[in-house]
Amino acid sequence: MNYLKELNAFKEWTRFHSLPVCAVALWHTLMLLNNAVRWRRSFNVPNTTIEQLSGLNPQRLSEARKILAAHNLISYQPGTKGKAPIYQMMSLVAYFDGLSASTDQSITQSEEPHEAIHAPMTEESQDTFQEPMPEVYPEPSRNNSRDIHKGKEKDKQKENRGRGDALNAYTVYEQNFGILKPIVQELFLSWCDDLGDALMIEAIKLAAQKGGRSFSYIESILKEWTQAGVKTLEQARNYEQQKKHHQPNVYLMQKKSKNKAIFDKLRKDAQA
Repeated sequence: MNYLKELNAFKEWTRFHSLPVCAVALWHTLMLLNNAVRWRRSFNVPNTTIEQLSGLNPQRLSEARKILAAHNLISYQPGTKGKAPIYQMMSLVAYFDGLSASTDQSITQSEEPHEAIHAPMTEESQDTFQEPMPEVYPEPSRNNSRDIHKGKEKDKQKENRGRGDALNAYTVYEQNFGILKPIVQELFLSWCDDLGDALMIEAIKLAAQKGGRSFSYIESILKEWTQAGVKTLEQARNYEQQKKHHQPNVYLMQKKSKNKAIFDKLRKDAQA
């Protein structure tokens, strides 16, 4: 696997599939661990190690693992006594390559003469079909309806590319600030649970616009909203708009107060 290509493929995949923040955090943690072991096809890792790196507690880890497995993003085998659980990462790059190949093949077949469709299979062609297929990674989220609509999803990807569809909070943070440090991941997830992804994303964008470079800056925005009773995205935007309108007045009041203090001091000095 190519680490950067897989990260980009995952970001593309999450544009069309909704994942909770805990599942996104687990996927990134497992990719980090897989990279550390030089991309072995499967690898063992204790739950405690994942919990420390991802910031997930045992319950969240279990939930996130089930979600990733249900979407066929990972393969998981529970650990036994004295042996850690086994994980296998499914390549999203291979998945998207498969979609492209499937679409191209459909176009090619539709352009072939009708005679070719009914051509008898020769002995040579039978031998070709009997040759073993090369090993490939299973497709994520594979089910009957998913296979039927592969072509439609490929078209949907082309239509939506560049439109800036909403992403989950974890991905938006990573795009603007880099990888979330394990020490603050649990706090990040807690804020997402309390306020929701929409408000968290809005706070991340606001922090980036104001030049903030840390999670503590984002958290200060979230705390301010909480104290102001902000609970929805619309309320957050209205609150920030009101702050912009009031800031000049506050500045003028502060300036007048400062000037008054200076004049008072000058009067006292003159009287003395």
